Amino acid sequence: MRQLWANSERRWNLILTIGLLLLSLVFVMPLYWTAVFATRSLAEVFQFPPPLWFGDQLMENYSRIADVFPPLRPVWNSIAVVVPKTIGLVLVSSFAGYGLARYTGRPSHKFLLAVTFATLFFPPSLALIPFFLQMSWLGWLNTFWPLIVPAIASGFGVVWMYTYIGSSIPVELYEAAEMDNSGPIATFWFVVLPIIRPGLAALGVWTLISTWNEFQIPLVVLADGAKFTVPLALTLLSRTHFSDTPAVMLATLIGLVPVFILFALLSRQFIAGLTSGAVK
Repeated sequence: MRQLWANSERRWNLILTIGLLLLSLVFVMPLYWTAVFATRSLAEVFQFPPPLWFGDQLMENYSRIADVFPPLRPVWNSIAVVVPKTIGLVLVSSFAGYGLARYTGRPSHKFLLAVTFATLFFPPSLALIPFFLQMSWLGWLNTFWPLIVPAIASGFGVVWMYTYIGSSIPVELYEAAEMDNSGPIATFWFVVLPIIRPGLAALGVWTLISTWNEFQIPLVVLADGAKFTVPLALTLLSRTHFSDTPAVMLATLIGLVPVFILFALLSRQFIAGLTSGAVK
């Protein structure tokens, strides 16, 4: 009976594995076809059946992108926005989340927590006009500052770190640090921070991807094409060469490569941050 159960379990595991592999193809094939179309001519893209392997038109498609803008310039612009914003948001959110998670008995704790949660229910487009006027008053229009500085204060980031720290750090650890004469800042840097690295990585990856794909705010504040981020540059290219599918596919692929590289480097910490609550 035990042997029969083991054989049945192995069969179900095999079926589940095959099913997951087939399901993964549904998500991988669009990316694969993007890479294939980026190396093909326009006539080859629209032929039937569509090409399933790479062609020899990569440099020709690259040159048509270069006619509109330097292909790597939007990538560097996006990196110039993503890196400082991600670092700043993670630091500010971790400090704020640490304060809310540790000092739960303070009179203002519930009020600050309620205000932080309330910011999650207001869409950014609601304050788009006041935001534009404020950035104009500061003289920050057509610069990267509006994409970095205001976004560092993130209600979602604070709530994420508050929840993560509250579930990861026991009160006894704070009491032990106080007995060793460790101040609040020292306790954060040397006690809390090493424990919450998976949560920081998860928040960092989420911020990186959402900032890389952000379209509305850059569209409002950036007017100079030389400062366009990847989504704006792709829109400009699709308007200029609206029927040039291979060039658009190649530009899309160039814009995706840095995100995949960074996600690959942080994927282990990201997954650990997402699953830590379930494990605990």
